[in-house]
Amino acid sequence: MVGACKDVLADLIAKFGRPLIIQRILPVESGKIKGDWKIAAWVAGGLVFDAAGRVALVRHHADRGWEDVWVPPGGMLEEGEPADGGFRREVREETGLDVKDLQVTRIFNNAYEEPSGKRYPFYFVQFVARAVSHGLRPDDHEVREARWFEDLPNDMAFREDYEEDHRIWKEAFLRDGR
Repeated sequence: MVGACKDVLADLIAKFGRPLIIQRILPVESGKIKGDWKIAAWVAGGLVFDAAGRVALVRHHADRGWEDVWVPPGGMLEEGEPADGGFRREVREETGLDVKDLQVTRIFNNAYEEPSGKRYPFYFVQFVARAVSHGLRPDDHEVREARWFEDLPNDMAFREDYEEDHRIWKEAFLRDGR
């Protein structure tokens, strides 16, 4: 997939402008990195707000990752898929929701790192969006539960990555009333 990284990034910049890019290392215990995490990839996910300012979060089945914590909907992009298209697809698959008014808030240039120092890089595009539909229908293959939250729960993976987006965009979406 030579050039795929540049293609995804160029498409994002053309559609959303130049986002903040944050580089970081994510330490992972030995043996905890899943096989599909070892492939350099683009991942898209983020907060989906309803008209009342609540966010939709999901919990996956234990064998699918993230164990027993809440996460925003998202997942790996398919080959040739633009990030916004992948985000829309993942939200639909994991929650049953359709979205509009997508905004990119940041891109994380991440690498999972094992105790040995071996790293597995990936890019995560963080979105915010508004729900067009409202009935949560999780994909029972991957997601065991989907729920609307007034505030971000304490048992949310990467909660700190979303706190600013939650505060800013909840107020903006409620104010705009789109």
